[in-house]
Amino acid sequence: MTSDQDPASFDHLVVLMLENRSFDSLCGYLYENDEPRHFIPDTDQVFRGVAGRDDLVNDDGADPPRSYPVRKAPWERLEDMYTPYPNPGEEYHPNINRQIYRSDEVSGNLDELPTTDLMQGFVEDYIRVVEGSKRWDGKIEGTPEVIQQVMDCFPPKATPVLSTLARSFAISDAWFSSVPSATWPNRSFTHSATSRGRVENKPASEWAMQHGQLTIFERLHESLGDKAFRIYGEESHLASLTWLLHGPIRHRRFNEHFKNIDEFEQDCANGTLPAYSFIEPRMLTNPNDMHPPFWLNPHVASSILAGEEFVKQIYDAVRSGKRWDRTLLLITFDEHGGLYDHVVPPTNATPPDDPPTAGHEGFRFDRFGLRVPTVFVSPYIEEGTIVRADGTVPFDHTSIIKTLCERWGVEGLTQRDRAAPSFASVLNRPASEPRTDTPEIVSRPYERMPEPKAHQSPPGHLAHQLVELSSAVMGEAVPFVKTAGDAIKHLIRHSKSWESEPPE
Repeated sequence: MTSDQDPASFDHLVVLMLENRSFDSLCGYLYENDEPRHFIPDTDQVFRGVAGRDDLVNDDGADPPRSYPVRKAPWERLEDMYTPYPNPGEEYHPNINRQIYRSDEVSGNLDELPTTDLMQGFVEDYIRVVEGSKRWDGKIEGTPEVIQQVMDCFPPKATPVLSTLARSFAISDAWFSSVPSATWPNRSFTHSATSRGRVENKPASEWAMQHGQLTIFERLHESLGDKAFRIYGEESHLASLTWLLHGPIRHRRFNEHFKNIDEFEQDCANGTLPAYSFIEPRMLTNPNDMHPPFWLNPHVASSILAGEEFVKQIYDAVRSGKRWDRTLLLITFDEHGGLYDHVVPPTNATPPDDPPTAGHEGFRFDRFGLRVPTVFVSPYIEEGTIVRADGTVPFDHTSIIKTLCERWGVEGLTQRDRAAPSFASVLNRPASEPRTDTPEIVSRPYERMPEPKAHQSPPGHLAHQLVELSSAVMGEAVPFVKTAGDAIKHLIRHSKSWESEPPE
């Protein structure tokens, strides 16, 4: 389908990035009983999900092997929406190598990568993750029911907010994370199109102090000034991964660009959104980032239902805002988090550096990470749209940079984002015919825990990472934090210290 839209068809891009879910795990059954209405481009009109497939199976590598097929995840109970537990492996080595290639060690040379048994190692990797989890949770047992979780995929009924938005507007079934690794590298690529050779969430000192590369935030600010961007968070910027990972935006001149979610809702209502809004979920107490839990403690575990409520809150704010007709909302996930996906990541990624240089673990940044769900919402998107890149290079997180650069006529950052495709083609309705309907969505019941009690809970893994990064930024030793409340106090102290006298 074609339209008269162009890259200047929106004035506000809003991006909500959640945590650690693969495409199949959340959207594999999205079109089980019917078909999408529109494909962009229209050359391959087959939705790339798991419904109707009986060939998507992993085995445990035992003798004889036990098979674990893709199946619909249980979803009716609240506790079902915390799965999988334990949290699957998400590191480049050994986890994701094993998941994709069924081998911990793979060559950095594309010509030497395995070509058989691809996407067959999720169960094997999860078995050893479960075994390792016994060190902090002695009740864990690697039963078939526990192992099956990594292959389970939720039906649309489990996620009515995300599923309704995906079906009512558009979803890409070919959007890949930028790096086959964890959160920090992928979030770094999202805004700077590089991770400076790093493929792991460590060491914190390098991430905090050696990432002074230019980001899309400064690039937009050079052109648009104070109307360029804002970063909105469920917690203030004291807990912003974006703030902690990118040194340039820690400059005090950008302090006013960090706002809370209440201010996002006000900006939507008043029609005062910036050109680019990046939204971060809650990660310290009552998390709503959809990350699989590290502890089965309701005060620190992130239920998918909490994330659903957050997505609905953002959608409702955007669709009821004064600039709804000029706003494009994108909902995505930083990485697959070790959860099953059946599509092999492409190996035609452009390395960010010129000439290309190998990074940690010998990785050359010439192949993408796994697929993640990415949903687009706009009155200029037809219902039931599937969007993919037009060409051989797929969408990845640097497509956000590319689209922003095209829309506002600013220069790219690295070779990766310059080679990335824009997603402006998702706007497939004529500019003169915006939709007048916006679906009302009812999220499933979820009750947030009282904050005082939540503050007394043990800190989650992401809370520990925030403390590590913050300590590295301030040049301090990482303290022992016993509770989530301790982590918050630590971050508040650093935030106040930074605002009064930023380190040199």
